[in-house]
Amino acid sequence: MPAIQTKSLIVAILTAAGLFLAYQLSGTLLLVFAGVLLAVVLDVATEALKKVLPIHRMLRLLFVSITGGLLLSAAFAWGGMRLLGEARSLAEIAWQQLGELDGWLRELGLVDDGDARGAENNGASTIQNLLPATEQLFGHAQSTVRMATGVFSSTVIIVFLAIFFAASPADYREGFLKLLPVGRRPRVREVLIETGHTLRWWLLGQLVTMALVAVSIGLMLYLVGIPNAILLGLLAGALNFIPFLGPILAAIPVLLAALPEGSATVILVMSLFILIESVEGYLISPIIQKKAVYLPPAWSLAALVGFGVLFGGLGVALATPLLAVARILTLRLYVEDVLERPHSTGAASVQLSSASTARTA
Repeated sequence: MPAIQTKSLIVAILTAAGLFLAYQLSGTLLLVFAGVLLAVVLDVATEALKKVLPIHRMLRLLFVSITGGLLLSAAFAWGGMRLLGEARSLAEIAWQQLGELDGWLRELGLVDDGDARGAENNGASTIQNLLPATEQLFGHAQSTVRMATGVFSSTVIIVFLAIFFAASPADYREGFLKLLPVGRRPRVREVLIETGHTLRWWLLGQLVTMALVAVSIGLMLYLVGIPNAILLGLLAGALNFIPFLGPILAAIPVLLAALPEGSATVILVMSLFILIESVEGYLISPIIQKKAVYLPPAWSLAALVGFGVLFGGLGVALATPLLAVARILTLRLYVEDVLERPHSTGAASVQLSSASTARTA
């Protein structure tokens, strides 16, 4: 009995230490998982290209990586210029709306006009109060630069991890299995392969829904006459990768782009936007994801909130695929192999009866 308690205590301490270490390294682990997700995409594209280009796998992977990189670079360059133009126009609209609001407040008598000089001073004082202090401005600029540098370095790490993983996924899997007991390796290998299939189907479902949202919203905005409809549609489709929160984030630039067109256009655009996102969220996405991998909506939302609180934006983006992987691992390695194993109860009964017999003797 003391030996069993000592063993359980050691297992509990090691488990707690492992969880603490995983939390401390959460940023690195999330980057590795993001690299695994991208590696799944590269692996699927590389295998699909085999029918068209029957060449060596490494050459196909190189072709897929270079082509994808060029397409993404062109998309970011084109979209970045458009976004800069939109930012300028939105800033002009914001200043115009502030001027109209100031005039409306003065008409209502909520702001004292005073004499011309006083009004000028008040205006200068108001603008000075609206603008941040110089030290704060440079502080924000430094924070922005650090954030941009961090995003760029993280992206480079994810891309290189994905290429390395996709180059030889079986070698990395077998290397991990060597850390486990020999008797557990076949079962864990089977579960890891199933996890890879789950990620492939989940990514396929996400790509399909993202494409549908991008086309639907882009076409809707184009027909209504909103500027940069294609860019806004692509942005809405990309943000749809994040469940629940993605559509809310996508609605903000759509709303800002529709504001200059008048209140009637804003109501029409936002109504159609909500309709499209509702059809996708409550009809199309459940059908696609049920064929791919079933994730209960309540657990998905809980994972989104929990990972967002613990790990920030990257945790929010990766919450759903992490939940899909955790679900497979829990069902196979814990529920089926531990809780529902048929011989576990019998083995425990045999051990108890043997112990009682020994005590009686």
